[in-house]
Amino acid sequence: MLTRHLSRSGRSICRINGQTVALSVLKELGQKLVDIHGQHQHQSLLNPDYHIEILDRLGGELIAGCKHKVSSLYTRWRTILNDIDMISRSERDSERMKDLLSYQINEIENARLKPGEDDELIQERALLQNSEKINKVINEAYDILYSGSDNGMAVFDQVAIVKERLTQIFSLNDTFAEISHVIDNIYYQIEDVIDKVRSCRDSFDYNPGRLDEIESRLLLINSLKRKYGDTIEEILELQERLKNELLSIETRQDRLEELTRQEKEIYSQLVEACTELSHKRRATAKMFEQRVVEQLNQLGMEKTLFQVSISTPDDKTDYASFITSLGFDKIEFIISPNPGEPLKPLAKIISGGEMSRVMLAFKTVLAGIDDIPVLIFDEIDVGISGRIASVVGEKMSSLSQSHQVICVTHLPQIAVMADTHYKIEKQIEESRTRTTVNLLDEKGRQKEIANLIGGSEISEIGLEHAQELIDMAKGMKEAIN
Repeated sequence: MLTRHLSRSGRSICRINGQTVALSVLKELGQKLVDIHGQHQHQSLLNPDYHIEILDRLGGELIAGCKHKVSSLYTRWRTILNDIDMISRSERDSERMKDLLSYQINEIENARLKPGEDDELIQERALLQNSEKINKVINEAYDILYSGSDNGMAVFDQVAIVKERLTQIFSLNDTFAEISHVIDNIYYQIEDVIDKVRSCRDSFDYNPGRLDEIESRLLLINSLKRKYGDTIEEILELQERLKNELLSIETRQDRLEELTRQEKEIYSQLVEACTELSHKRRATAKMFEQRVVEQLNQLGMEKTLFQVSISTPDDKTDYASFITSLGFDKIEFIISPNPGEPLKPLAKIISGGEMSRVMLAFKTVLAGIDDIPVLIFDEIDVGISGRIASVVGEKMSSLSQSHQVICVTHLPQIAVMADTHYKIEKQIEESRTRTTVNLLDEKGRQKEIANLIGGSEISEIGLEHAQELIDMAKGMKEAIN
């Protein structure tokens, strides 16, 4: 559903299925839905960019497979060319980048970083910075637990005494047995603690030189973090990426040579495919020309010449500047409606009436592949006789089997072929002009056909003639269907 709301201020709002869009989008979609053929209207077939698509679709599978091959090769070829261009443009900076990458990689490698190393160093530094306190606390704990002091017996000895005393009574009562069991556990746990405290006391050695080493190492690590990452893990990951990038630069020349070889190979295949596609287009063009000329002859344009102009680069030309995803052909439909006139592009040679008939010929030939669903013909009856008008009507009726056809006409031979007939009138009411569009019933249609045949004065003979034309048209349409 396409809508355009025009306001008095001059602004307009365009919508497709209720969604606001730009006017250009509405226009683009509209051209795919409705094709208007008249003296002052845009016609899709006048656009040379559309001609190559028409010819390719008319060629069907004969062209489709070859066209797909060209498109695929073209995509690969352009990708390789882009890669070559990118490598070539960056080549001048490669030496400077190699020096920078080598410096960064060496700086990280020389540091010999280990994951989690900084956390371990921070913990070790904290121990060394508190060595005096640690040494004092460990010795005091050892004395209290095992050696004893001037204030009394060691904890281990006191628990041993309690343990010994309880062995004398633990068998007399469950509670005594439970207490004895707990004391036994405490005794052995204290013994384990004493061993660990002794080990800490004997192994702890304050080394001022080690603290200096840790401070120096952490300073180096923090310096690398400021340059290359927030953690040692990130720095090591960056190191691998830098190595890969350096390797890519070092192998760039090899890559460039390989891409150049591939480009030549793909280009050769692409030119061959484009040549094959061009030959198939020429074969299709001959068939298309014959069918269009046949249709034009039937529409009273017997002297009209029509050709499909296919321009291709010659063998000595560099194809590269001509090739696109569609091949290297430039295609345009050219026509000469009158004897002695040179062939020229459609838009530059024919009048409104001729244009509509030419477009009708095109649409008739292309009916099976033309996907624009609605066709509007205006002034198609200009300069044609009654016999040709009947032919035009038949062709439009045939075309309506695959398209919605709307035609503005003043010829009864065309009007009688319509499935639905509307009458358009202008009326002046109170100094204002109004245009009305009315759907005609059978009697109204008979009267209007009679009006087109004989003018404003309608006689019984005119009505009979009109009904005869309507009946003949029904027979023709039944034959077409």
